[in-house]
Amino acid sequence: MLGIGNDLVHSSFVGGEFTIDGLAGLVAWYKFDTGQTITESNTVSAWDNAEGTAGLDLVQPTSAKQPAYSSGKVTFDETDDFMRTDTIANTLLTDNFTILAAIKTHDTSVNNQTLWSGSLDGNGKNFFRYDQTTWNFRPRAGSGSANSINHTLTNNELFLLTIIGTPDSGTINIAIRDNGSAIGNANCPVATNSNVFNFDRIGDHNETGQLWDGEINEFVVFNQTLTGADLTNAEADIMDRNNIS
Repeated sequence: MLGIGNDLVHSSFVGGEFTIDGLAGLVAWYKFDTGQTITESNTVSAWDNAEGTAGLDLVQPTSAKQPAYSSGKVTFDETDDFMRTDTIANTLLTDNFTILAAIKTHDTSVNNQTLWSGSLDGNGKNFFRYDQTTWNFRPRAGSGSANSINHTLTNNELFLLTIIGTPDSGTINIAIRDNGSAIGNANCPVATNSNVFNFDRIGDHNETGQLWDGEINEFVVFNQTLTGADLTNAEADIMDRNNIS
């Protein structure tokens, strides 16, 4: 097994350079080309949470379901590849959230591709690409869906997707950004504003299909809404590390 090292520096600016782990609210960080265990078959069997919270390392013990690895790229095959947190009981729950993900879709003609999902209490909820032009978010608390966030994707184009969730009076507003530019937002009804975000895996909707077809090369979770310089600095940092222009 080849382990890819993990150098963490705990300050938002070190020597004048911005670092994500200095921002408040960081709870999970699956960093580009860092903390991964690569098998002899060049697949990813584990991906450490660079933030360090116990129970939130990603694992996939079944070799046939491990995403492929190549030069920092983590590729999911839409057939059975996904990764889950190593301790389901420590599922990440939060109200406000910000997700930043360096991703690529291979075939935008295939609908219902899941970026992340959660299965706590059997109430699996997810965020997925509904079709070539629309994202859909299903919160843990409530049955409503925000399915009108329009965003036309291009095959095989690596980009940074930012998703910001802000609960307010029985709804949650989901806003998305593409490479740091605002795309759109939609309100989603929820039964409660408590723990609307539930996460325990990437690339799959609780092993029920709707798998991701493409790359998820970095995935960052904050349990708060990033705004202003914190948001733009975090986006710029991920784009630079993943060579996204």
